[in-house]
Amino acid sequence: MVTVHRARCVARTVAIAVAALIEWSCAVVLPPSGGPEDRTPPRVESCNLPNGALGVGRSVAVEIVFSEYVERSDVARSIFVTPRVPMQLDWSGRRLTVVLDSLRDSTTYRLSIAAAYRDLRGNRASEPLSLVFSTGDHLDSCRIVGTIVASTAQPLFALVIPRDTEHQPLRYVVPATADGSFIADALPCDSFIVAAFADVNGNGEYDRGEWCGVASKAVAAGVGTSSPSLRLWLSPPQVGTPVSILDARAVSSQRIRVRLSQPLQRVARVQWRLTDSSERKTIGIAAVLARESDRIELVPSEQLAASRRYVLSLAPDADLRDTTGARLITDTTAVTFDGADAADNMRLGVVTIIPQRDTTRDVGLLPSLHVIWSDALDRLPTIALAESRRGIALPLAIERYDDAHIVARPLDSLNPATQYVWRVQLDSARSWRGVPSSDTGIVFRTIVTLDTRNGGSIRGVVEDSCCGCRHRVVVARNGRGEIVATALADSTGRFAIPYLPEGSYRLDAFCDTDGNGRFDGGCIEPLRFGEPVALEPVTVSVKARWETDGVTIRLQR
Repeated sequence: MVTVHRARCVARTVAIAVAALIEWSCAVVLPPSGGPEDRTPPRVESCNLPNGALGVGRSVAVEIVFSEYVERSDVARSIFVTPRVPMQLDWSGRRLTVVLDSLRDSTTYRLSIAAAYRDLRGNRASEPLSLVFSTGDHLDSCRIVGTIVASTAQPLFALVIPRDTEHQPLRYVVPATADGSFIADALPCDSFIVAAFADVNGNGEYDRGEWCGVASKAVAAGVGTSSPSLRLWLSPPQVGTPVSILDARAVSSQRIRVRLSQPLQRVARVQWRLTDSSERKTIGIAAVLARESDRIELVPSEQLAASRRYVLSLAPDADLRDTTGARLITDTTAVTFDGADAADNMRLGVVTIIPQRDTTRDVGLLPSLHVIWSDALDRLPTIALAESRRGIALPLAIERYDDAHIVARPLDSLNPATQYVWRVQLDSARSWRGVPSSDTGIVFRTIVTLDTRNGGSIRGVVEDSCCGCRHRVVVARNGRGEIVATALADSTGRFAIPYLPEGSYRLDAFCDTDGNGRFDGGCIEPLRFGEPVALEPVTVSVKARWETDGVTIRLQR
């Protein structure tokens, strides 16, 4: 039998346990068990310091309340103040207090939170916070607006730097929205260098190696509707890390094997300097070939001797580029090595032919054939391209990537939905030593070009009233922002894109100042202005078997 006292104790114990369980359950924040998935991005709900506040003291605590709980580490990486001042972050639930100290008198400040922070479900903010205030009795009233064009998901920032070097510490870092647009307001009415970058490491500052872009010239900030609007294209950094020779050794009396610190896009004879240190004379380079992207073989113009020492360096004026086409800094530090007496008996043969398949379909209208050999060539193989039905050879352009890698292309666009045959006469090739190819006979590669009847063409003009541009390049981007076609305009600005699949495209343009066929966005550090771009892109709908004419793209003033 259970006594009354015992029953009361049991009941009281159960009640305490249930209450504790309820209290514990209320203390844990859990997502609701049902209903639609939460995809609402977080945002700033309120701020105790109004935008445009004047007479702010030299120390201020800014309270920011978010619409929901957010990842605090994300916010810490996304918040910054320009000009820079000491900053402390204190959290309490959804409330963030930003304590700023040592503000300067009569100075306009900007507190920004980039749209890079997430809520607890991983939804990323779509709008940045930009709060402008002054410790003086007025705000700087000029501004610059613009759009950053980038094919990256990294947070984007505009960087506005006074051109007057006396005010260089006043660098304005402005976060862009998810679509790349930005407004740099409350600026002095001065001239600025305007740049942009993709913040890969999330520190809110530009770091060497990050994608960036710089306006083609200085920009004067304006008031209201007179403020300038510009577009900034981001590109890979065009001045990379130094490339240097890691080691070099003679593998025969006429072959030097070199290892570089990073891969090169192309290699050429003029990039190298070889010296006989015993006689202090320069030795020419007869041939150069890339075994791998960072491993090069050089053929000197005269035989090396095991009893001598040689010095190899990169030419100081060499145009060296990495695999993306970015220009590299040349490290001219020399490497010393001993010669060799062994005879060079390298066999000449085909390493690969691209395309590798006997038949390839849906080939573009300007195809290419790559033939890579085991050794440097003195005499090229005979290469021909002909339409299968007619058998008439077409005019070709032959280019060397190095002395063992040749590329053939037709001079004119091929006909759509037509079969062609590449023909390579192997035994007509000779190595630099005059050795014939060990691979003989004829290699055939059949290609069938695209049926362009399921797409259309575009014609138009790139107008230039600002830049005196000699080389105007048009690019077509698809809905994902990817470049799917390019076209070089003629001297009058007329351009043609012969084929694009049916769909909608955004046509853009830039002035290829250096004539290398690639967009150069410039460099933030050291400063180099970028190439001019179009004032705005033009949207074009391509229809099957239809030519769209009269498209006009204007370069940005």
